[in-house]
Amino acid sequence: MLGRKLKSAARYWREGGLGSIARVAADRLAYALYPLLPPLAYKSLRMLFNLGYWPNISSPRTLNEKVARRQLLIPHPLASLVADKWRVRDYVAGRGLARILNEVYFVTDMPERIPFDDLPDRFVIKANHASGWNIFVTDKHALDRQKTIRQCRRWLGLKYGRISRNYDTHYDSIAPVILVERFLDDQTYGIPLDYKIDCFHGKALYIGVRRCSGEGDSYSRYDADWNQLRFTAKGPYKTSEHFPRPPRLKDLLEAAERLSAELDYCRVDLYLVNGEELLFGEITMHPDGGLNPISREWDVRLGELW
Repeated sequence: MLGRKLKSAARYWREGGLGSIARVAADRLAYALYPLLPPLAYKSLRMLFNLGYWPNISSPRTLNEKVARRQLLIPHPLASLVADKWRVRDYVAGRGLARILNEVYFVTDMPERIPFDDLPDRFVIKANHASGWNIFVTDKHALDRQKTIRQCRRWLGLKYGRISRNYDTHYDSIAPVILVERFLDDQTYGIPLDYKIDCFHGKALYIGVRRCSGEGDSYSRYDADWNQLRFTAKGPYKTSEHFPRPPRLKDLLEAAERLSAELDYCRVDLYLVNGEELLFGEITMHPDGGLNPISREWDVRLGELW
C-alpha cells in the first residue's frame, strides 16, 4: 500500500501536479540538507524533487542516474582536465582543432596584473575552475577595476565543487587561474547561439540550442538531421522557439565527434558566430549534475545509448 502511494505521489509530482514553485521549494530544502546527509542520500533526494523519481545510482538505467554515478561512484579520469577552461585548450588542440579556440588575451593567478589598459573595450573574465564564474565586460571604461580584482581573488580562493553542493568535485583538483578572453558578439542574436551536443561513444546524436536574451532563455533540441524534438518535461527554459538549421551543421557535428572520441558520454558545447565562425565552448562530463529536467521516456532512452 505504501509503495503504491509513493509511486502515485511521484507520478503526480513528475507530471506537474504540485507546480514549479513547490518543486523549487522542495529542492531548496534538500539543498539545505547538504551538510547533514551522506552523498547518495543527498543526491537521490534532489533527483527525486527535480525529476520525480527516486534514482538507482549504483545500478543506473537513465541518463541522469548514470551522470550521478559518474559524479559519486566512478569518476572519469578526464573529468578534471576537460572541465579546466585553461588546460582543455591543449586537449582541443591535440585533436587537431586549435582553430576553433577563442582568443585568450591574458592568463594569471594574480588578478591585479590584468592589463586593463591594453585590453579592447569588450572582453570576458572567467575562472577556469568553476561553472558560471564569468564577468562580461561590454565597456571597460565603466568597469570598476578594483571590485573586479577582488571578485577574481575571491574566486581563486574557492573550491567550486564544495560550494556548488552538487558533488562537482572534479573541479577541486584544478589549479585555479583567471582567463581574459575575446568577447563574442553575434549580429543576429547578440549573444551567439550555444549548440550543446550530446555525444555517445564518439557519435554526436542530439543537439540542444540555447538562446540567451533579456526576455529569458530559450532551449530547443534536435536530432543530427535537424528534426526538432521534445525532451523537456519541465524546466527553466522556454521550448517553443524553432531555430533554423545552422549553415555549418556538419562541421559542428564533426568537431563534437572528434572531441568526444575518447569519452563514453559527454556534452560538447560549441558556438557558431554569425553563422560562420565555429568556436569551442566547453566539454561537460556531468550535464546538469544529474538533474536534467527531461521526460522519463527520454531519460531512459538516452541512458541506454550510454
